[in-house]
Amino acid sequence: MVRRLINEAHEHMLMKNSETLLVICPHFRTFIRDQVNYVAPFIDNVVIMVPFPYFCELVVKVPYFNRKFTFAKIIIDSLYDLKLEKNYTLLSPRFFTLPVNVLRRRNYYLAAKSCVSMISKNHVDFSLIHAHFLENGFIGAFLKNMYGKPLVVTAHGGDVYYLPFRDRWYNSLARFVLNEADRVITVCKFNAEKLLSLGVSSDKLHVIPNGYDEHLFKPVSTVKARERLGLPQNKKILLSVGNLVGVKGHTYLISAMSLVLRRRKDVLLIIIGSGPLKELLQSMIKKYGLEDYIVLAGGKKHEEIPTWINASDIFILPSLQEGFPTVVPEAMACGKPIVATNVGGVPEAITHNDLGILVNPRSREELASAILEALERKWEPEFILKHAEKYSWGNLAKQIINVYEKTLQTLI
Repeated sequence: MVRRLINEAHEHMLMKNSETLLVICPHFRTFIRDQVNYVAPFIDNVVIMVPFPYFCELVVKVPYFNRKFTFAKIIIDSLYDLKLEKNYTLLSPRFFTLPVNVLRRRNYYLAAKSCVSMISKNHVDFSLIHAHFLENGFIGAFLKNMYGKPLVVTAHGGDVYYLPFRDRWYNSLARFVLNEADRVITVCKFNAEKLLSLGVSSDKLHVIPNGYDEHLFKPVSTVKARERLGLPQNKKILLSVGNLVGVKGHTYLISAMSLVLRRRKDVLLIIIGSGPLKELLQSMIKKYGLEDYIVLAGGKKHEEIPTWINASDIFILPSLQEGFPTVVPEAMACGKPIVATNVGGVPEAITHNDLGILVNPRSREELASAILEALERKWEPEFILKHAEKYSWGNLAKQIINVYEKTLQTLI
């Protein structure tokens, strides 16, 4: 797939004369990294800019703050042990600030100024800006106005359904960014409706979901995957992947497991992820006496996740809110059925009963019932795999390139 993309890119290069795409993002991991990896063959040079405050590097070294400020560890982890492509440059401008809400206006300004300094220091000449999340869209808008370059903003999840409605200031920030953007990408129709309500014109709004890396996420023998991970072959394994934060709904999943186990005991739930709720989830597992049936496996590297998915029977997404969660197409790409909450863009992916079961969020009873039903049903992996194909980054990258081309053409 990558070789085909490279061949197509040489035939239809987006940017001429060694011009550059500037990507501004809060981290360089998972869905952002995968997207850039598949878009990069169409572009001469890519500069990835991840601005973050100095205190992030300090808090990750202190256990208490490491648990409290999980985003800091996410940022730092995304910048190290990276294998960058030849046409990539990764820059991480730092700025002085504190995580205090009253300083938020100053924080955004300082982040933008740190990017300007880094651009000047490294003599970065770019043709197009792509900012991920509305918060970084502010930086993108700042750079657009300073350098006269076009701006594409991708709104992913919480920056759409939560941030603009948090208070008046954030609402103004979101509207400013969306107005400044030449093109706006969002990951699902659910988000698009929210953005339209914030004043985005429909002619510059594009819905392009998050995808999966087809080189990583593909079917592997369940038996072999379990052997590799040392997991039991005689259990029905449920898998959930997500940061251990409230919005991911793990408390409801653990509670639902106590109901599932009243009906059958051959079930093992594995939760992959790290975050501030780890101790709470551990206490819940102990409270319900589920130590033999639930494993908190901790965080895993992205390239390890396919093995865990292939080792499972059912993938579970108990989130309370979502944009378009990448784990859904990733699980489908391994041929796994999904039990998920009917939130955000999830029903836009699980469009057929043969792909999975949707339940209302915050209901342990519905979740338990759906899990039991999923365990009893005979699923067709080939049907799920076929549906997943449209979410491969190899296919979605072309749509993003098309947005870039339209953005640049409007300036000619």
